[in-house]
Amino acid sequence: MKTANSLSGSWTGRFDYDNIVLGTPVSFDAVLSESGGTLRGEIVEPNTFRPEASDPLLAVVSGTRDGPVVQFIKTYTDFEDAEHPHYTGHVNATATRITGRWHFPGNPGVKGRFLFARTTDAAVRKRARAKVEMAFEE
Repeated sequence: MKTANSLSGSWTGRFDYDNIVLGTPVSFDAVLSESGGTLRGEIVEPNTFRPEASDPLLAVVSGTRDGPVVQFIKTYTDFEDAEHPHYTGHVNATATRITGRWHFPGNPGVKGRFLFARTTDAAVRKRARAKVEMAFEE
């Protein structure tokens, strides 16, 4: 259940690379759940960097929120890597935007900015995509 200023709900956003040579901005949809300072969720994004993986890419989010500060790790489900991107950001006063920075601790050159914006559309698109995938399986 969503409480006042909870991060639980549907989000859309994008992440950018500091070095444009590494990639162009990537848009994503997310569903987050916040409970007692614990942050969990799922992210769906287009596959822009792993040709052997599926498109779209799916990732799980696991982290914390302490007041306006959020920290989480994004773990892609389609492939195993030794390292996953770490995110640190700030929530605005109305809990409708999260902005901050992401990086790979072991690869300091791969980093950038991110933005989450609250939306009801992300969950609708995710459910519609799941229905289409189920229809193809039948």
